[in-house]
Amino acid sequence: MALPKDPRQKMINIMYLVLTAMLALNVSAEILNAFSIVNNSIITSNGALTDKNNFIYGQFTEQMKENAEKVGPLKAKAEEVKKLSADAYNYVEGLKDLIIQQSGGKDETGELKSKSDLDAPTRVMENMKKGPELEARLQELRKKLLTFVEPKDQAKFAKTLPLKIEVGKSGADHTGAAKTWTTYHFNMVPTIAAVTILGKFQNDIKNSESAIIDDLYRQINAKDFKFDKIRPFISLNSKNLMNGQTLTAQIAVGAYSTTVNPTITVNGQTITATDGLATYSMPVSGIGERTISGTISLPNPAGGEPITQTFTESYNVGASTTSISADKMNVLYIGLQNPISISAAGVPAEAVSASMNGGNITKRGSGEYVVTVSQPGKAIINVVANVDGKVKQLGQKEFRVKRVPDPVLKVGFNKGGSMKAADFKVQLGLAAALEDFEFEGVKYDVVGYRIGVSAKGKEYQEGEANSAYFPNSVVASIRALRPGDEVYFENVKVKGPDGVVRTMPSTIFKLN
Repeated sequence: MALPKDPRQKMINIMYLVLTAMLALNVSAEILNAFSIVNNSIITSNGALTDKNNFIYGQFTEQMKENAEKVGPLKAKAEEVKKLSADAYNYVEGLKDLIIQQSGGKDETGELKSKSDLDAPTRVMENMKKGPELEARLQELRKKLLTFVEPKDQAKFAKTLPLKIEVGKSGADHTGAAKTWTTYHFNMVPTIAAVTILGKFQNDIKNSESAIIDDLYRQINAKDFKFDKIRPFISLNSKNLMNGQTLTAQIAVGAYSTTVNPTITVNGQTITATDGLATYSMPVSGIGERTISGTISLPNPAGGEPITQTFTESYNVGASTTSISADKMNVLYIGLQNPISISAAGVPAEAVSASMNGGNITKRGSGEYVVTVSQPGKAIINVVANVDGKVKQLGQKEFRVKRVPDPVLKVGFNKGGSMKAADFKVQLGLAAALEDFEFEGVKYDVVGYRIGVSAKGKEYQEGEANSAYFPNSVVASIRALRPGDEVYFENVKVKGPDGVVRTMPSTIFKLN
């Protein structure tokens, strides 16, 4: 609104404007003073955080004296966190110094000469592009700090880590466009405000550093056990034994001292313990479930009666149960490596061995064998075991021995009968394939055959092949096949994995 023409009214309005400006200057001075107070508080807080973090770093050094192997990797991570945080902190400190210098520096008392200067923060952070650079560095620091947290805790730390660079919550500028992070924080703000904001980011860095190294320090003892009770543990060499075998039991307490060994009694017999562990052995007899029982006693650290725990452990004594099975089926095939599994209840796999009549058997792993046979008929596999230094017969099993089944003759994917002429004439030869056979990768080779091509309106063509490929004498006729023509295969010879050459039945392909 324009000022009135009356001179007296003009003077009143001018005085109002001057008074309002003075009032505004008064409020600005109070706000600037408030920023100074907050900035000093942040500086004090950062100093306290530095002292606290240095104490934790010192604790890492102390823990190294106790267990360098366990603490070393965590201490190395903490040192890396310290360097990353210090680099970022010092970088922000440099930006504070640059803004102060651009605003006119400090007076002889150390106070900013131009706390209210609006140009210096804008010039440094926007025009000189230090704002986007700071934003990127803080984002990268946050990302790196989270890598020092265990994967299971990263989501939690991502939510609570003080250092956060929030973009997209800055409102809009005079054009209506969304403000950038730099504009939101530093555009046309007083120098003291910019310095305080940067101090706040330094505080976030220190707090985030503290959170990460505290978590690393926690990990030193996170997996340590605190023993305050004892409990007996019994380990038997087997819970399923055969008549005549020896039972061996190892009995221990869950927590013990190397300076005080427990007193252990098993089935009325006192057992000597060393480093908290005692071994008890006895021969077993009779068929069925049996038990061993006893007590474990330790001196009471508080004095008084010893601490005593009782225990009972059961085991079974039975006749030998031996399993001999072909992994594919109860048949052994000539020319193949037949896999066999052998197990004996209560007997370690390394104590078991096998032999056979009618072939050869080779051990290839724990309980796993390979059998090769050469003649049709029957084969017997015998299993024995070394039990307590004695060779004991465990069992035997009879298997049928057969030749590998005959293959199926194919041209392409067709097994004879009707086939499209277009499909047939692009093939290169005759194949012999095994179908629905238990073993994978078993192959037959076609070693020869007679082929005849009967094409309408043309002379009958014949050829002899000495491999799977079509002979040259009929290749041209095959390439010219049309619907209604026929192709014959006779005297087909194939060779299987057993090395025997077999003659296959004749087959015919009628083309359509």
